[in-house]
Amino acid sequence: MVKNIINNAVFRVFAPIFHGVTLYILILLIFDSIQQLSQNFFSTEAFLSVILTYLLFELMRLYILLVDKKCSDNCSNSKRILIQGGGCVGLSLFVTSLIISFYFSKLVGFNAYRTELIVFNTMFLITSILYNMIYFSFFYLNRINITQLDEESMLRKNVEIELDTFKNKINPEFLYHSLETLISLTKKNVEEADKFILKLSDVYRNILSTKNSELVCITEEFKILKTLIEIFNYKFNNKLNFKFENSIKESKLQLISGTLVVIVEDIINRSIISDIHALEINCKLDNGFLKFYHPIQNKLIQVFSKQTEIRHLKKAYHYYGKMDISIDEENNIRTYYIPVFELEN
Repeated sequence: MVKNIINNAVFRVFAPIFHGVTLYILILLIFDSIQQLSQNFFSTEAFLSVILTYLLFELMRLYILLVDKKCSDNCSNSKRILIQGGGCVGLSLFVTSLIISFYFSKLVGFNAYRTELIVFNTMFLITSILYNMIYFSFFYLNRINITQLDEESMLRKNVEIELDTFKNKINPEFLYHSLETLISLTKKNVEEADKFILKLSDVYRNILSTKNSELVCITEEFKILKTLIEIFNYKFNNKLNFKFENSIKESKLQLISGTLVVIVEDIINRSIISDIHALEINCKLDNGFLKFYHPIQNKLIQVFSKQTEIRHLKKAYHYYGKMDISIDEENNIRTYYIPVFELEN
């Protein structure tokens, strides 16, 4: 919680000086002419006005701190304003009347100071109201900020929970297809089956190693992606091709862990891939986005599309960078736009 301005040391030191001098000038303009202002400016009443302002500011501040302790969070706004505002007004009238009466009767020796007392009380009554207005403006602004921070914190927790669920989820479709491929390889070529098992273990090992990382470097994601493409090519007879710009290999840009695996799986699950219809996936960096694009070769039934995982990723990307993953289809080309992040060292 940010400290209210009335508790700020700079405000407590300099605000009473400025306000006290301003009040004294206004009082002089009430009692004297403008020509007499320069003659009376440095009189005793000027110091009295500043000292009275200091005293009143500090007493009201202490009273407000006491109200803060006594008033619970369940205290209504109107009740809080009534207790605090009424107390400060009463305090202002009492302290101002006491000091002004003491000054004129004991120090100056005046007995007829009723007009001066009314003027000083009126000025410092307005001061107490302004002081409370300043306090409540910061008080309610701080409340609004705290509410927004709580909402932001809750949003972050929800995104983290969804992201953790997404990253820790073992993809049953991928595992199912991989086991089918493995069974076929064991009957055809045992050595290839061994290589396939190693590559499959590499994919899951890399996924587990990055599951606790919110952001990973693009190059790390491409390592997993390369192995994933090789695994799928056992099934598709090397009819799945993946091309990307060389600059991506050296890029330090980052994205959310597991993004590329989901995107490529979504492309494969949506598309027809066969000896007749090979599929080429291209990738390049473009204006803060990593673009995946491929010709549309839709299956008749897209049962295993990754829309749930992509929806979770969209929320996560929107939280981190206010930019979502988007998918466009134009001229028989489907394009995935994935935001990337450049982090300072």
